[in-house]
Amino acid sequence: MAQEREIATRITSLSELLEVVAAIRAMAASQMQQALTSLEAIRRYAEQIREALSEAATLLPPAGVPEALARPNKSALVVFCAEHGLCGGFNEHPLRAAERAAGGGLALIVVGTRGAQVCRERGLSPDLVLPMATHCAGVTAAARRVAAELYRMFSERRIAGVEVVYTQHAGGQPAHLEQRRLLPLELPVAQKTSANLPPIINLPPQRLFDDIVGEYFFATLENAAMQSFFSENSTRFRAMEAAHQNIQDKSRELTKLMQRLRQELVTNEILDLIGGSAALESS
Repeated sequence: MAQEREIATRITSLSELLEVVAAIRAMAASQMQQALTSLEAIRRYAEQIREALSEAATLLPPAGVPEALARPNKSALVVFCAEHGLCGGFNEHPLRAAERAAGGGLALIVVGTRGAQVCRERGLSPDLVLPMATHCAGVTAAARRVAAELYRMFSERRIAGVEVVYTQHAGGQPAHLEQRRLLPLELPVAQKTSANLPPIINLPPQRLFDDIVGEYFFATLENAAMQSFFSENSTRFRAMEAAHQNIQDKSRELTKLMQRLRQELVTNEILDLIGGSAALESS
């Protein structure tokens, strides 16, 4: 009876845990759907900014672009990770890229508290840790925080270039690691034709170019943050799906075990009755 009560308690605990896992799985699925919608909007925005940057570059005098393209002496590496756990090995791949870059003298910026914890466990010391978004609506704010810190480091002349590492969503294919260089700026190639008319502008070309560069920089960071956010929740969903299945399997095993124990108890009682009846008849 004691063993049966213990098994019943474990089954009850597993049922409660199953509800928690199902709730986390549902939240991850919801965040994935929201992130997919946002990724499409960010993609269209980035394309428009890229086209505008390409056109603005054609308005500059020949000496207006080389300064932006000069190679820096020191760069910052921005690694997008998870803010919380329960996302399997999501942080492992970006942090491996950070390990490979650690010997290059890069300023390491980790976005995601949980990722920073794993980073320290690996023996790396981030120069800066920033919080990652925990819901889709907060991704833009997280990207703005990263941009603000990078602008500050630029103004203090601590860095002159930026590389970003994040997990890229790939449609129906498995996610893969993406590493991009944001600065020095790689200008999009403009397709010039004789039929194109120059755009009408109300700002000096250099100021217009600088403003669009800022937008392009932020759009790229926002895309990286949203891609990482989607991939994080996709990994969390799969982890919770596996946990949900394992808990169900374990619960079924315990239920069968408890049924077998009950059946054995009933069988033993029957055998005791038969044995007692036989003893009475023989006496």
